Amino acid sequence: MTTNLIADTAAAASAAAQNDHISALKFITCGSVDDGKSTLIGRLLVDSKAVLQDHLAGVQRQGETDLALLTDGLSAEREQGITIDVAYRYFATEERKFIIGDAPGHEQYTRNMVTAASSADAAVVLVDATKLDWQNPGLQLLPQTRRHSLLVHLLRVHSLVFAVNKLDAVQDPQLAWRHISAALAQFAQDAGISVRATVPVSALKGWNVVDAQPGWCGYEGPSLLQILELLPNTPADTGLPLAFPVQWVEKFSSSSDTSQGRRVFWGRVAAG
Repeated sequence: MTTNLIADTAAAASAAAQNDHISALKFITCGSVDDGKSTLIGRLLVDSKAVLQDHLAGVQRQGETDLALLTDGLSAEREQGITIDVAYRYFATEERKFIIGDAPGHEQYTRNMVTAASSADAAVVLVDATKLDWQNPGLQLLPQTRRHSLLVHLLRVHSLVFAVNKLDAVQDPQLAWRHISAALAQFAQDAGISVRATVPVSALKGWNVVDAQPGWCGYEGPSLLQILELLPNTPADTGLPLAFPVQWVEKFSSSSDTSQGRRVFWGRVAAG
């Protein structure tokens, strides 16, 4: 598929006008380090014509467009090639408006991912096929893949989608897709996680991201974007106990007369 790297502002304005009555879907991408989260978001933005030409010119590396740099807002992220903070981007299609949060995959930045997930309608958990023993039907998922999926579930994010990335880089994409999707289904069942969809993608090549690639990996379903366009905006269930992330944690030494070595979670709760 040929990618048009020049944003069609007229088409974008038309799409925005048509879906002003539709509430935006706020979703995050999460998963392990280097699974392709930033590249996936870059692909969504570029193929949806939501990136201006001058912005694309700023993310050129040795004559090629590095899609991941479209979401790396901090100078440290660009220098190190990693995601640290949560970067938000916006785009619209003829069907819907979207707010995307690119959550970091490194374990030490998990709290940033939790903050983003706490206000998300949906989560796309990326899985890098090249990091798994995809030839083994009983393959093990990466710890951060499991951790992020469980945290999303714990934070009551209503829609979870698994996107198996980089299948274009393995010898037998169809076998890898079959084994990995089965492992994800088993993990979700064991953990009590409800999954909206599981889709094979290539963020680098754009396969099954915006436009469907029928038959690739033996998959005949919709593309990732087509799935996202149909996800519901489910309001919070006010009947459930209050749950929110806490980042300020204080641990006192056991020598303290008052703390007795206890760990204290503290902060301020305010409406708004």
